[in-house]
Amino acid sequence: MMTNYDKKIAFVGGGNMAEAVLSGLLAKQTVVPQDILVCEKMPERQVYLRETYGVEVTGENAQAGARAKTVFLSVKPQILIEVQKAVRQSLTEEHLVISILAGVSLARLEGALDCPGRIVRVMPNLPALVGRGVSAISYPGSLPETEREWVRAILRSVGEIVEVDEKYQDVVTAVSGSGPGYIFYLAQQFMEAAITHGLTQEVATCLVTETLAGAAELLRKSHESPESLVRKVATPGGTTEAGLSVLKEHDLPIILSKMVERSACRSRELNQG
Repeated sequence: MMTNYDKKIAFVGGGNMAEAVLSGLLAKQTVVPQDILVCEKMPERQVYLRETYGVEVTGENAQAGARAKTVFLSVKPQILIEVQKAVRQSLTEEHLVISILAGVSLARLEGALDCPGRIVRVMPNLPALVGRGVSAISYPGSLPETEREWVRAILRSVGEIVEVDEKYQDVVTAVSGSGPGYIFYLAQQFMEAAITHGLTQEVATCLVTETLAGAAELLRKSHESPESLVRKVATPGGTTEAGLSVLKEHDLPIILSKMVERSACRSRELNQG
């Protein structure tokens, strides 16, 4: 087995999240293109990644561990069983595996890859594509601090990080992993409501997009709670209070709680294979 690793990190899967991370690593100059290998089956995706980022791309998943000590597992959880044999054949006790497979536990990954104590579970999210993601990291207890710091450096290249006990990863998946989808759906409905009441598509899109972005930035930078910020907007007897009354009438808190519960339940189901 090759031990003279010529890459710092190898991605198994070259989809959106892998692209987000590798582009972030390059933008932050954490690594250079020559440090990255992407194992991707789709020919058109291979061409795109090679031409866009100047990284080496192969269709052979077994090359990941043979060429790099850090293997970034970024395939869909449903196809873990299809890739695990090829990936594990080149893994040794020297390797570090970072998995972003939604719902797949460390215990299952260790069994699938025969790599105990060397796998880190991470839940990133789609805003990583623009460097504004947030990633929740769960380490195996025995992982040295130097390697934990390397994982942090990789994920900080695409946004913020938090570190959580693995038992919370299903809830993390439901909140931040799936969260952008909820926000995009809300934005779509908000825009359509604005158009229904007379605004053009262009104006509605601008108003909703910038309102969401501005509100998020204010929430991020303000020392006030969301409840306090609501009070700043919702003057008693005013327009915001009138609109909020509709959300309260339709039990929005219960709906959101059920949404997170169902998403977290699906995350747990994915771990069953």
